[in-house]
Amino acid sequence: MFEKDSTSKQKYIGYVDYNYAGDLDKHQFTIRYVFILSRALVSWLSILQSIVTLSIAEIEYMAMTEAIKEAIWFQAF
Repeated sequence: MFEKDSTSKQKYIGYVDYNYAGDLDKHQFTIRYVFILSRALVSWLSILQSIVTLSIAEIEYMAMTEAIKEAIWFQAF
């Protein structure tokens, strides 16, 4: 979860999740994230990755990286 308070009392909150989507043989996983600004949904993603992973740590790293890239992009506004 990400949380950022600006000087105008608006909260920018992000949630990240991942799972294997029931596909343990192919080691593909689904990344999901959502960003909320002042109780309004501003950005979301749910995608099945085509990259093969060998560990849960790799999935966590990739999911957080995708969400952080979105958060950094949104800071420009």
